Amino acid sequence: MIKKALIVEDHSIVSESLKQFLYNSEIGLYCENANTGKQGLHFLNGNHFDLVILDINLPDLNGIEFCEIVKTQNPEQKILAMTSFTQRLIIEQMIKKGVNGLILKTSDLNELTEAIKTVLSGDFYWGKGVKKIISSRNCDNHQNIVLTKRETEILTLISDGYTNQEIAGKLFICCSTVDSHRKNLLLKFRANNSAQLIKLAMLKGIIN
Repeated sequence: MIKKALIVEDHSIVSESLKQFLYNSEIGLYCENANTGKQGLHFLNGNHFDLVILDINLPDLNGIEFCEIVKTQNPEQKILAMTSFTQRLIIEQMIKKGVNGLILKTSDLNELTEAIKTVLSGDFYWGKGVKKIISSRNCDNHQNIVLTKRETEILTLISDGYTNQEIAGKLFICCSTVDSHRKNLLLKFRANNSAQLIKLAMLKGIIN
């Protein structure tokens, strides 16, 4: 079955070119185009799309607002965002809103194809340019997150899907201790939940 994608992009030449490329590529995506964020939301209302390819810079809603609305209504909706912005704060906000992948608009078609295939398979994809921005040492102090050995152990086990009780059993510590470490990790990464915590830790290269 051919998968469907919604391209939310205000530049018609870009969206039409992308639509033709994806349909004729190895992925074989059938795409619909939306020129604004509101039009994109209208398309998503009652219609199934396997993937949303989203330009962050839209004339009405920005990518952060769009992601928040879509993920609130349908947390399972896969979104691959594209951006020309290189500000780390915007990129981290997109991640926190639940985007499944993020690449720069300067990415080549090979990276775009890899990103789409990865997100469609259920994994997260962060482009090379995005990783470089996040890992830059010229960023603010929030980037340089220092973890203890125990925090690293617990973070790894969280990423493997273990519950607090299971982690406590593996590390021979109290469940309340695990919960305390988990809360500290959320604070250090400024994450709202475990899913965001894992995504940020992966993006920073702290866990695989």
